[in-house]
Amino acid sequence: MNSKRIRFFIIFLIFSLLSACAGETFIFSGESDNWSVHYEVEKGDSCRTSGAIKFIGNDHIPKKIEYSYDKASGDVSLDEHGVFMLPNGCTHATENSEIEVIIKWDNQSETINLTVK
Repeated sequence: MNSKRIRFFIIFLIFSLLSACAGETFIFSGESDNWSVHYEVEKGDSCRTSGAIKFIGNDHIPKKIEYSYDKASGDVSLDEHGVFMLPNGCTHATENSEIEVIIKWDNQSETINLTVK
C-alpha cells in the first residue's frame, strides 16, 4: 500500500514538473490589401519565433521587399510564390501585444497590425 502512494506521488511530481516547463504559444496574424503576415511566438524556458510574409496582391510579385517588425528588419527577396520566411528569434511579445509590421516595395508601403488569433 505504501509503495502505491510513493508511485502515485512520483507520477504526480513528474506531471507537475512537465506542465511547469511547458510554454505558451501565441499566433499573431494580419492582412492588408497586398500582404498577409503570420507570426508565431513560443515562450517557455526559451523563446522561439517563426512566421511568414506573403504577397496576396493582384499585381506582379515584387522581387524584393523591405520589412520591419518587433525589433527585426531587413531587405529580402521573396520566393517564386511571393513568400518570405521570417527568421527565428526571440521577442517580448505576449498574448496582449499588438505587433506592427511595415512592408515597403516598389515605392509603396503598407502597415499591418498583427493581433493574437
